Amino acid sequence: MTIGRLIERLKELRRFNYIVICLLYLVLCTPAWAKKPQPVALPVERQQQFSYYWYAAKQAITEDRYTDALVLLEFCEALNPQDGTTLSFLGILYEGAGQSQRALDAFRRAFEADPRDQWFRYSRALLNQRTEEGFRQALAVLEKAEKLNSSDEDLLEQLGRMYFSSGQWKKALQTQDKLDRLKGYDGYSAINRYRIYSMWQKPKKAAAEIEKYLAQDPANIQYLPSLILNNHAYYMATHKGDLKKAEQMSERTIREQPNNPVYLDTYGWIMHLQGQDELALFYLRKALWYTTDETRAEIERHIQLIENSKKK
Repeated sequence: MTIGRLIERLKELRRFNYIVICLLYLVLCTPAWAKKPQPVALPVERQQQFSYYWYAAKQAITEDRYTDALVLLEFCEALNPQDGTTLSFLGILYEGAGQSQRALDAFRRAFEADPRDQWFRYSRALLNQRTEEGFRQALAVLEKAEKLNSSDEDLLEQLGRMYFSSGQWKKALQTQDKLDRLKGYDGYSAINRYRIYSMWQKPKKAAAEIEKYLAQDPANIQYLPSLILNNHAYYMATHKGDLKKAEQMSERTIREQPNNPVYLDTYGWIMHLQGQDELALFYLRKALWYTTDETRAEIERHIQLIENSKKK
């Protein structure tokens, strides 16, 4: 598609893609845009032209003149096809015009020109394809960028999420280690580590992460999500842990979600393990009232075990 035809396509859009507009303004406020691009080995006259078109494009975007901005950035690309920031902004504008393949190509060339700083949009565009190949390529992009800039926290967080979603538990944990060295250990670290170990089928290590976090300050319990508290309480109760501590954790979950059958089941079972069978049955029967087919069998099993134990 020629520039002229692309401009006509943009003119047909009565309202430019709202998300793209927000993204453009967000990037305009970042140091990457404020910093003057540095064309590589350009003659003085050509460098002056590049700078002129660059700032004119910036002004056009701030005034919502996206068609003008596109043309100006095309001129910048012609003057210096290796400027990653120019290519990245072209990709954003192509996205707004519905030219996804052309946008992907611009993001790819931006990354090749500047892999340290232009990884985000290229990896995002690859993931938006929603294919296994797109995911694989996006992961390769992030891994290459991380080798060049291992102190980029945003990059490491995205890389960790992708390792987690693809079941690469060891790499996900190693990435979390790198983040902790940069940012320090906190609740975010503990929860991430818990999730990794849980999905890795290492419940003891998952539980140890929660205990480590709470050992720093027991009041940290308030920052843990209810689902993690419930799972940890049940693990402690069924693996000869501190039942009183498990009860406190479980009690908080049912205060927050009093009709959640999973949380009610956990609390009821902890009551049984402490010898309070009548109270246990009360919570388990309440759980049965609110349950779905997915949890009914386990709750009924707990009720049956308690009733059988009372008959002995």
